[in-house]
Formats: sequence, C-alpha cells, structure tokens
Amino acid sequence: MKVLAAITGDAAAPAVLAGAGALAELLDAEVEALHVGSARTVTVASAAHDADVELRTIPGEVVPEVVEAAEAQDVAAVAIAARGAPGGRRPAGRTALALIASLAKPVVVVPPDAKCHTIHSVLVPLDGTAASAAALEETVEVALGADLQIVVAHVQLPWSLPAFSDHVPHEARAWSEEFIARHCPAARDAQLELRVGEPHEHVLDVCRDSGCDLVALGWSQDLGRGRAAVVRRMLAESPVPVLLTPVHAVHATMHASASAAAAGDGPSGWHHSLTRTRALSA
Repeated sequence: MKVLAAITGDAAAPAVLAGAGALAELLDAEVEALHVGSARTVTVASAAHDADVELRTIPGEVVPEVVEAAEAQDVAAVAIAARGAPGGRRPAGRTALALIASLAKPVVVVPPDAKCHTIHSVLVPLDGTAASAAALEETVEVALGADLQIVVAHVQLPWSLPAFSDHVPHEARAWSEEFIARHCPAARDAQLELRVGEPHEHVLDVCRDSGCDLVALGWSQDLGRGRAAVVRRMLAESPVPVLLTPVHAVHATMHASASAAAAGDGPSGWHHSLTRTRALSA
C-alpha cells in the first residue's frame, strides 16, 4: 500500500512529502512522490531526495494525471498541497480544489507551512448526519488502532439546541455521551467539543484550541455556491493537514471489499490499510 504524494516545483513540496509520510505511518504504507510535468525541477528532485522517497515523473496535465494515478489499487490515499506558497490567510489553490473534487479516494491537503510530524491526535468534526459519520468511520478505526487521541467537534445550530431542564450539567453530559454513542460509537472515550453557531466559524477554532495534528472531514465533493463552507475554511486557514474522505468513497470501498471477498481476494484500498493497521495493533 502507498500514499501518493503529488508534488510540484514550488515551496510546498517538502510539506506535502512530510504530510504523506505522517499518514503513511498510520497506514503502514509507503510514500511515492509523483510529479506531473515535462521534466523534474531541482526543487522536486531535492525534496524527494531529502525525504528519501521514490520520485516518478509523468507528462501531461496535473489534475487528470493525478486522478488516473490515484486509481491504482495499491494507492490508499493521496497527499497534495493546499497552495503553492506559505503565507497568511488565503484560499486553497485552484489545482487543489480541482483535485479534491475529482479524486475518489481520501486526500490529505497539506498547508505549505505546516510542520508535519508523527500524528498523535486527530480532530473529527461531525455534523450529526449518518453520511458524515459513515464517511469518517474507517478514519476513526485507524486512529483507534494507532492509539491516537480523538477529539470530536460538533457545532450545534442555535435553533436546534436541545431543551434542558434545571439539571443542565447532568443533561448536557448525558446528551454528549449519547451523541458520541450514536455518531462515533467506536470512540467512546473521545473528547467531545461542543460549540453553538455556524460550523465554518467554529471548527477552525476547535482545531487550534485542541492542538490536534490532523483534521478529518467527510464531504460530498460539492464545491457549488453555498456548499462545503467548513472544507473551504479549513483548507484556507488550517495550520495542520486536512484529510478529506468523499462520502461516496465509503460505499465504493464497501462494494469493492464485498467483490474481493466474493472472488476470494483480500481487502483493497483504504480498507486494506485499515485491516493491516488493526493487525499490527492487535
């Protein structure tokens, strides 16, 4: 299994390779660097050499070539840069947005100035829907298998707050325990961070306050107007890598695993890496 690190000839390449390495460590996978272009640049070659990672160069356009390369059965996830250069607040680059909307596998988007290292904790924002919980279920399982600290963030919209009686602390605690049990049952000991307001306004604050090394989000790959506000905000301002898992990828993985089982083959893709992580931690 491998994590495919798509790098270009800019300052973000070392951070992308480091982020890919941190994720690969969790998945017991290897990292392969991929550069799409007519020739290797000095920056790309140097970054791959410093990271002790094999570099593959192919011609063509970045987005379609990376998408095609990621379809290989041995690719568990893809690592890309949020943008080409460090700096203050700015949106994710156009290439990054095009890739996350096109790739069918989990993608870790790395800020160019991120200090990536071994992942010890992961922030899992949940919106309370079954689709969101299902998309992140295997990520949570990987985190548990690697003995990571899990912080669950839930932002309650003001008009949907539950009604509490006079016993607010007790009922709030009971509500929190029920939320974890319903939407993240594998991580009963996870820390739950509750906020009230608009999700895109609070998830970034929880990320900064918690000090987590990775943010994991399930999403529908819809970047239309008024959609993916949390994803856009995190890609623009998150100080740590953001792992995006397409909601439909969960169903595709389940279907592929069922087909492989019927054919007598082992599990594949993200599910295969998860199985290996479980085995190592058993």
